[in-house]
Amino acid sequence: MKKLLLFTAFFGITVGGFAQKGHKIDVQVKGLKDTTLILGHHYGNKKLVADTIRVDAKGKGVFQGDTALPSGMYLVLTPDMRFFEIIVDKEQHFKVTTDTADLFQNLKIEGSSENTVFNDYQKISSDFYIKRKPLFDKLRYYYGIEDTTKFSAKERKKQRDSITIIRAELEEIRTQQLAYEDNIISKYPKSFLTSILNTMRELDVPDFPRDEHGTITDSLFQYNYMRTHFFDRVNFADERLLRSPVYEMKINQFFDKELVQIPDSIIPEVDKLLTRIIVEEKKGYEGKMYYYTLHTLFMKYQNPKYMGFDNIFVYLMEQYYISHKIPERIINDSAYMAQITDRYQKMSRNRIGALAPDLLLYSNQNQWVQLNSIEADFVVIYFYDIDCGHCKKILPEWNNLYTKNKLQDKKVVSIYIYTQTDMEKWKEYIVERGIDKTGIHLFDPYQNTNFRTYYDIYSTPVAYVLDSQKKIIAKRLPPETILEVIQHEIKKKQ
Repeated sequence: MKKLLLFTAFFGITVGGFAQKGHKIDVQVKGLKDTTLILGHHYGNKKLVADTIRVDAKGKGVFQGDTALPSGMYLVLTPDMRFFEIIVDKEQHFKVTTDTADLFQNLKIEGSSENTVFNDYQKISSDFYIKRKPLFDKLRYYYGIEDTTKFSAKERKKQRDSITIIRAELEEIRTQQLAYEDNIISKYPKSFLTSILNTMRELDVPDFPRDEHGTITDSLFQYNYMRTHFFDRVNFADERLLRSPVYEMKINQFFDKELVQIPDSIIPEVDKLLTRIIVEEKKGYEGKMYYYTLHTLFMKYQNPKYMGFDNIFVYLMEQYYISHKIPERIINDSAYMAQITDRYQKMSRNRIGALAPDLLLYSNQNQWVQLNSIEADFVVIYFYDIDCGHCKKILPEWNNLYTKNKLQDKKVVSIYIYTQTDMEKWKEYIVERGIDKTGIHLFDPYQNTNFRTYYDIYSTPVAYVLDSQKKIIAKRLPPETILEVIQHEIKKKQ
């Protein structure tokens, strides 16, 4: 039920009411005695504390203050971290009563029509969920049957018919729920609840266009329609959405699941979305929705999950932060700007497609070696530390793959770069790990090449793959994947 509450309780409504100063929320949680309650609020995917009070022997307490609370979805948390949710919007003087036996079902509101509607919505949504769950469970059962060959034709037909019936029942429940939500949207067009419902609403994508023979004439139609219309129902002028989880969920769904996961597909959509928000929010670079969206994407790609997505972070820095398409308060925050500029400088030098920074390093053969002077079709660089436990596993693993697949014969060179300065221990380590017979072993004895900044080395091991022109084609991959990348690139040349 807690998961259901999290899903269904993201809703609020604004209706006319008597204007009162500040906020005063009387709370009684029956079953609590002489303990604390926390008032928190959503901010994207975070939950922040707004106030803390003590309740008396009857579980009564008051959250109050001289100023109004920012509108949004709030949580009242008990000492055992259970919670119920309320709307704080225009009406900020009301009473909430519930019981520890069931915080959700026993919740009652007095003096706030918006929370009354919200409470009703939660419970009706709960009823829809209860109807859907056994049907979803049946579908999972049928779809979980991997081998249907053991069934007779009659049994297979029965299974197909059952799936058809279940899906029809689910669609009927969905239709009922959408009709209920549409009624709220129609009745309260400017409400917080309407903004939330519109933001959460899944996009109905039309079928593919077809010719007179039924053949699809545009295979990209649905993808392009989704890209164009995904955010059509979002009210970008309603900053209350920031104090609910649904707006960030919408952003993440679009950029993580709906788009093709390559920078060339993502970057244009970033620009389109931010431009659209500026137009609809009408507050320029100072708009809260604008900067929240930009910052959310900035944080998403600052430490990217996928190789090559560092190009998105670099693009955001160059096109928005360095170009000062950000709020004035961010521009004036010199410490923050210095911090993200440092991160940008580290990532921009070693992103996919960039020329690998050249280094002058000393070898275990007592010679100075210019990194980019090494001739090879492909170069695999491993930065490592002799005290790094993971390095002790990864380096021999790569060395074994290198030897087993005869990569030396394919003009692939391994370079192992030691990140510390103890030469004697380093040379002993190379022999102990069995990597002394293959590859080139280098280190920076005076630590003056700035390799940590150039190659963004904040932990070890870190791997880079370069092509014959010393351009970075892959990085931060496990040995098996590095081998796959090289084999793929070799095949492309054949």
